[in-house]
Amino acid sequence: MANVFEKPEVYAATALELLRKEIKGAGLFVHKFGQADYAGAKGDVVNLKRPPILRARDAGFRTRNALVVDDIVQSKIQVKLTKHPYSRVELSPEEATLDEVDYVRDVQAPQVRAIVEDFDESIAAALKAATFVHSVDFTAGATGAVGDPRKVARKAKRLLDTSKVPAAGRYWLVGAAVSEEIANCDKLLEVDASGLPEALRDGVVGKLSGFIIIDWPSLGDDEGYFVHETAVALSAVAPVVPRGAAAGATISADGLAVTQVWDYQSASMADQSTVHAFTGATPVTDPKLKADGTVQITSGNVVFEFVRAVKTVFTEATEPPVGG
Repeated sequence: MANVFEKPEVYAATALELLRKEIKGAGLFVHKFGQADYAGAKGDVVNLKRPPILRARDAGFRTRNALVVDDIVQSKIQVKLTKHPYSRVELSPEEATLDEVDYVRDVQAPQVRAIVEDFDESIAAALKAATFVHSVDFTAGATGAVGDPRKVARKAKRLLDTSKVPAAGRYWLVGAAVSEEIANCDKLLEVDASGLPEALRDGVVGKLSGFIIIDWPSLGDDEGYFVHETAVALSAVAPVVPRGAAAGATISADGLAVTQVWDYQSASMADQSTVHAFTGATPVTDPKLKADGTVQITSGNVVFEFVRAVKTVFTEATEPPVGG
């Protein structure tokens, strides 16, 4: 095995290529914050400004209604760094000398994959913990609208349209059981997956009502979410390479940044590789609107709600009892 301390820039380039190939969920969302955003940020928080919302009023034609001056309500949500995932491994002298160890295949690739999978799980956890305004029922094997994936997707589309969520960039992220049920639908449209993250392309199920359907391994079997590409804000910062390290490099691709550090542990006489990152995932909420279209403010604070995604409530149809 080659000495990684002699060629850190070569292995950094390899890690970058691995990172690009392994990225899944992070490649779907467009709000991404990195080192430049968090440097000096108080409390490890970046504020994501939400656009002011105004509604046109009728001044009256040939008659004049009383004119109303609306307030421009500025609002923002906080996007935090919350996790420090890492992977650390060592290669003993015996392994490095006598075993057929390919550094990229046996060490670097599994480490990068571990960090990417942890980031994906953080995104999935953010969706699972979110408070959804909208949800749709999807019952496997049921008759009627709740058992038809096309009608379920159409309902989710209507809900997002009503919330004025942009039509482009919509996905239906599903677990294995939901994916299996959708695959039985004969109305699925084919999808050009060339613009999706490479690691997700094999999981594309098809397209319904404008949603690209993706079987996402980070979700539970019965989970599913209709999401817009702006539904989740992602944070990823590559930690600085320690001055005392033998070698190291930081890399970033498609919203995910990691640091790889190589060192020698004299106590165990082993080469050591550590890959780590600072990460976070936050649902993007919007100001809640009142019936008249103005922003709801309670006790001087803007009220927010999560409307950029719709939760799929997936169940199996209950079979009638025998003889019933």
